[in-house]
Amino acid sequence: MDNTTSNKLLTDIRPQVASLKYKDYQAIDAIRKKLEMYIGKIFGMASSYKDTLKKISLSPSISFSGMPESAYYESWESGKNKIVNLIDTMLEDISLSELENSSSNKQLVAVAAVKHNNNIFIVHGHNEEMKASVARVLEKISLNPIILHEQANQGKTIIEKFTDHSEVGFSIVLLSADDYGYSIKQEPEEGKLRARQNVILELGYFIGKLGRNRVIALVETASNFEFPSDYQGVIYIPYDKDGNWKFSILKELKACGYDVDANKLL
Repeated sequence: MDNTTSNKLLTDIRPQVASLKYKDYQAIDAIRKKLEMYIGKIFGMASSYKDTLKKISLSPSISFSGMPESAYYESWESGKNKIVNLIDTMLEDISLSELENSSSNKQLVAVAAVKHNNNIFIVHGHNEEMKASVARVLEKISLNPIILHEQANQGKTIIEKFTDHSEVGFSIVLLSADDYGYSIKQEPEEGKLRARQNVILELGYFIGKLGRNRVIALVETASNFEFPSDYQGVIYIPYDKDGNWKFSILKELKACGYDVDANKLL
């Protein structure tokens, strides 16, 4: 069942619950059955919403002779409100689902748009040897490395030049040990090596633009190096002296649909 239909069914039944007259058991039984059917069609028969609905009672959990009528009335109104709240929760669930689907579709469109783009943006710091090595590897496997300072300025600002050349299919971000920093709460000797601030900014930019699967973090193997905290847990590629990083990059490119030949690196 599509979200528009689901939303309408629940929206229509909500006022029916809210306007139920006290002790109209026939009406509440009919509404419960209808709601249970809606839940099965919208969320599946195993949905927890079904169990929640069954547990909602419009009668006191304990009754005894002489119990005031007001206690029954309060239980009735409380039960009605719980069903209304349950419907509101289901409507919110549908809305979130629409947002997630919309976001997913946009990402799929974006991925499709860059799928056959052979331009690979290299984000780099001050490690010239690292930058040159990655660029040469990309050229060997017939891809086009984009290094910002090698592109014509054409009278543009840095950010204009950056965004103009960021229409790429993939990005390799070189996290090299170029800076040294520490928290204001720490002593200088507690400092750690870090990548340049522009490198961290551009790492986040390309993750948002391309998706994490199309961004590689290639990390210089330096002692006392501080990895970006927001990127912790994401697998990165170490820039090792044996050159294993080259084949790791190829593996990631292949996973994104690039037709690259490892034999060209031998």
